[in-house]
Amino acid sequence: MYRLFCNNKTLVCRNFFEQSLDADINDSVRSTQMFENAFNRVKKWLEESNENLEIDDVDNDVFAAVIKEIFKFAPAAGGLVIVNNAIAAIERNGIPDLPKGHIEKNESPEVAALREVYEETALSNLSIIKQLPSTFHCYLLNNQWTLKKTSWFLMKSDDDFKPKPQVEEGISNVYLLNKDNVNDFLEKTYSSIRLSLENEILDVVMAKGQR
Repeated sequence: MYRLFCNNKTLVCRNFFEQSLDADINDSVRSTQMFENAFNRVKKWLEESNENLEIDDVDNDVFAAVIKEIFKFAPAAGGLVIVNNAIAAIERNGIPDLPKGHIEKNESPEVAALREVYEETALSNLSIIKQLPSTFHCYLLNNQWTLKKTSWFLMKSDDDFKPKPQVEEGISNVYLLNKDNVNDFLEKTYSSIRLSLENEILDVVMAKGQR
């Protein structure tokens, strides 16, 4: 299932898998009526609608062509960092968030995630445990629709919690999520994080699993 967030609305395509975006698209696909119809539906959802949209009647090649036609891609990576059975969270521009940032040229998502977590929080001695579900959200920048795929990784830091927020990136606070504040975080953070990573966050802070 592919789920794309735009502000407070969501586009869902249950039959689409993101791997289809990596394949070359035959130019003939863009000349079909199915492509035109799907393109118009997605553009209308982006520019005119405040409602969620489900598209389940379009094949993978067509939907991939629509996404590639509309969006400029901006890959990012971030971390769900375990510190003493809690999760490291940040406040960026007044909104609860998790540390993440753009993937630089010739950089792998894993390396980018480790780098961004360190830069935004100053947490060190980081190691990746496993990859988590990616999130997809889009925004309009300079009249160009941009799609950000964030590759998320479950990590741990074995050092003492001595954070330093990266203020030049709008980060005002680095703090730990625990049983007392996790519900407030999930309520106020971005819907892409809440819907995609909530179970993993609760698994850590509620001590449902051992790592």
